[in-house]
Amino acid sequence: MEAKHTAKSRSAQKNSAAGAMAVSQSSGQLEATRVDPEIADLNFEQAMAALESVTQQLEQGDLPIADALSAYQRGAALMRHAQSILSHVQAEIEVIEADQEKRIDRSALIAQIKD
Repeated sequence: MEAKHTAKSRSAQKNSAAGAMAVSQSSGQLEATRVDPEIADLNFEQAMAALESVTQQLEQGDLPIADALSAYQRGAALMRHAQSILSHVQAEIEVIEADQEKRIDRSALIAQIKD
């Protein structure tokens, strides 16, 4: 698992150095959006903490409109980044579960052959 995190952090560094791009789905069409390198380097917990901070700022309601818009945009980017991480984790879990199902199927087949 450690190797995956190291590889992921190297990938994040490459992405941030190159001006990372993310693909989002909007109205059934794919469009590329630039990801803030600062956000791209955050892990899930960091992104959620930053999103909570942005949410609190917006809920206070005392930001000038331009600052509120910037905060909202940052919050949306943080939310997309956190969702992307969750999607990646979900995909990894599905691969692990599929592999376990294959192992179970093989074990059952081997057991049947031995009987």
